[in-house]
Amino acid sequence: MRSTPTAACEIHTNIKPLGLRRDAAVMNMVERYKRSDKSHPNRQLIDTWKPTARLKQKSVMDIATYLQEKHHLPNKRENLQHFCKEIPPHHGKYTANIRTQLIKEKSKKHGDPIDIMITAQKTLDTYPEHWIHVYTDGSAFKGTINGGYDVRIQYPDETKEEHSESCGSYCSNYEAEAFAIEAAVFQLTSVFSLYPEKTQNIVIFSDSKSVLEALQNESLQNSSLKSLFFTIDSFLKTYDVDLTLQWIPGHCNITGNERADTLAKKGSTAQQQNTTTSFRTAQQIIRNNSTEEWLNGWATGKTGRSLFTYMATPNPKDSINSLERRDQVITFRLRTHHAPVNVHLNRIQPMTPPVCHFCDAPYETTTHLLFQCTSLQDLREEYLPPRPDAWNTLYSNF
Repeated sequence: MRSTPTAACEIHTNIKPLGLRRDAAVMNMVERYKRSDKSHPNRQLIDTWKPTARLKQKSVMDIATYLQEKHHLPNKRENLQHFCKEIPPHHGKYTANIRTQLIKEKSKKHGDPIDIMITAQKTLDTYPEHWIHVYTDGSAFKGTINGGYDVRIQYPDETKEEHSESCGSYCSNYEAEAFAIEAAVFQLTSVFSLYPEKTQNIVIFSDSKSVLEALQNESLQNSSLKSLFFTIDSFLKTYDVDLTLQWIPGHCNITGNERADTLAKKGSTAQQQNTTTSFRTAQQIIRNNSTEEWLNGWATGKTGRSLFTYMATPNPKDSINSLERRDQVITFRLRTHHAPVNVHLNRIQPMTPPVCHFCDAPYETTTHLLFQCTSLQDLREEYLPPRPDAWNTLYSNF
């Protein structure tokens, strides 16, 4: 008899089912090959493949075709480049000053939100008031669909202008952030050409550290980053100004950034164009679809319901992770009711009676032993929380 709570194990460890991981690997492989040069042998294999019904076992391409229809992946693909051919090694580049840290290094994931907000505000205050301050933000539904961006420009004379726009039907948050910075540079180019007296040093605040790091490392593997790089290069060749790209954490109650975030969501609701999709965005679509299918299967499944009540999704911050391995195993078994108690042992070996061997209860379950057995009342009062239940005993901080 199979009794291993596989679905619960996967949620508990935040590891997707093997079948979904295999499907994602197939889709990623095919998407990569379809973006290769047409002369690449793998691309030629993909393009010339034809289905055959003679073989009973399905080929990788049969599975890929089925998954393509199932997940509705975009057909307009951006070619994959492992390096930027347009930038020769001897090319003299004009690049912005890129700063990916605050004045004091803070971790948004583990730091105190108030402390991060104060440090972010102090970082903003280090830039002179006579500079042009720009806030940019990008947004996409589910991180991949209907992208939009916003640019908020604050001039030294306290005048402001805002501009929001859509980015494309399939566009990631990452690409939307790059489009936002590029739109800001385009807008300032237009302003400086019409009003030369407004030419001034600029600081652009962005909450996308990944975009800034890609620019800093010249990792230009998709068209949005490449276009942004050349736009900045052209802008700095034309105007003798300092351009700084400063990372600031998002959602930290910084007025300009919060306003840009709101308008970026508005931009994502505008009419979208059917643009090409980068490999990075395709990977994220595959990852999102796989996760959604996994969690839907967990929600509608019939096994592991005792765990689902308290853990509908994986919890990376689960306090069980602070325990020793032995204690983690015991806690997980109690959570899933797969502990060596008589009711569970009776399912495996019917000759084992399900009765409690501490009292007269007809069923010895984990719930009975932890919260109901009268013979264990003294241990319950000593080791368990006041008014113990499943949540404060097995799921709260240990």
